[in-house]
Amino acid sequence: MPKSSESLESRDDLVADYLVLGAGAMGMAFADEILRSSKTASVVIVDRRAKPGGHWNNAYRFVTLHQPALYYGVNSEPLGDGERDLASQAQILAYYEKVQKKLEATGRFRFLPLSEVQEDGSIRSLAAPGETIRVRAKKTVDATYMNVQVPSTTAPKYDIGEKVALVPVNGLAELDRSYARYVVVGSGKTGIDAALYLLDRGVDPDAITWIMPNDAWFLNRDALYPDGLPSDLTAQLRAVTQSKSMTEVFERLEADARVLRLDPEIWPTKYRCATVTNDELDALRQIKDIERHGRVRRIEGSTLELETGIRELREDPSDVLYVDCTADGLAQRPARPIFEGDRITLQAITMCQQVMSAAAIAAIDLRVEGDDEKNAIVQPVPHPLLPADYLRCITLSMTNRDAMTKVLFRWLFSQRLSMMSHIGKFRTARLIWDASRMPVPTIEDAERLIEAG
Repeated sequence: MPKSSESLESRDDLVADYLVLGAGAMGMAFADEILRSSKTASVVIVDRRAKPGGHWNNAYRFVTLHQPALYYGVNSEPLGDGERDLASQAQILAYYEKVQKKLEATGRFRFLPLSEVQEDGSIRSLAAPGETIRVRAKKTVDATYMNVQVPSTTAPKYDIGEKVALVPVNGLAELDRSYARYVVVGSGKTGIDAALYLLDRGVDPDAITWIMPNDAWFLNRDALYPDGLPSDLTAQLRAVTQSKSMTEVFERLEADARVLRLDPEIWPTKYRCATVTNDELDALRQIKDIERHGRVRRIEGSTLELETGIRELREDPSDVLYVDCTADGLAQRPARPIFEGDRITLQAITMCQQVMSAAAIAAIDLRVEGDDEKNAIVQPVPHPLLPADYLRCITLSMTNRDAMTKVLFRWLFSQRLSMMSHIGKFRTARLIWDASRMPVPTIEDAERLIEAG
């Protein structure tokens, strides 16, 4: 196989079992599982970026995982230090470089950076115009379908006046002065990170305005660590199977401290899988100036035009910094069949667990014959947006997990990307016992709860 230092022009066509489009977290997890589980399969990954790691290359410097590093990355290489570590951007990028070298050492892996696949199937170099190559692969794996976006590479969808000081969230790590007011635009995971970063830097909570078009349910991160997982999974199953309405489901989850909300007086209308701890929530509650008048339409100086109102800031425009956190990191994409002949489209098969899903899809592709049989085992689980989506997604996730245990039982309880592998034999047995006493909810059950409100 050609060495990484060769130019595209000097290479013959590459031959591989899998051509993976995208060297982000899902693409790398898929490739790693293929190379681990097969002694002969080969993989070529193509990516527009210079290094593996996908959107992490463009993320803000102070970003960390919102879930334990214990479950993130690839199966063959641990990430983080201890059960509660949340890896930083720098750690994650260094990790994926290490993984790249590890996979290349197999002699069956090739990474083509700064390259893109053209309509005719050839691969074009972005660094050297005119240089192309073909990869003759048995299967093409689309690891870009989830279309992860970050503020630094995504333009805001609102109008911005000429003299407005606005930066993507990345800009907070590069400030050369302070401001009298910081306006955080966006209330998802990135908005949470921006607000916490400002508070951690000693910014007065009263100097922060937070534009929050919708309140959302947050996952309690403490429930996602190994010691909390069995009770968390049991609580979710109990809430879905024993409630009579969607409202009751969330009341039960909140009572069990599985989900949290910023304001106990406001019933959230969104659910995006963002996680916080109780300590972080206490910190966020220090911010009292929260605008709940819809999305921003235009910013002009100290004037914010929102969907349902106008907000005039008292500070001089030159002393106001707007922080854009509105990029839809994981948009809700239409589900499509995962296995389609010579094409595999990577999607989540467990709610908000993309990397585990990618590795599991690879494991299924190597073990099961026939697309119909494979697609019968796992269905795509779209990224949730609304509380109703939580019910649909958790139901699909449980259905998939039930089907996967029939073909991947040992895999599910032995691979580091699978949460189930970290809870220990005793707690695993207890979880299986608890789950066996409750029915696996169906999508029809979920729709009945949603209809009941």
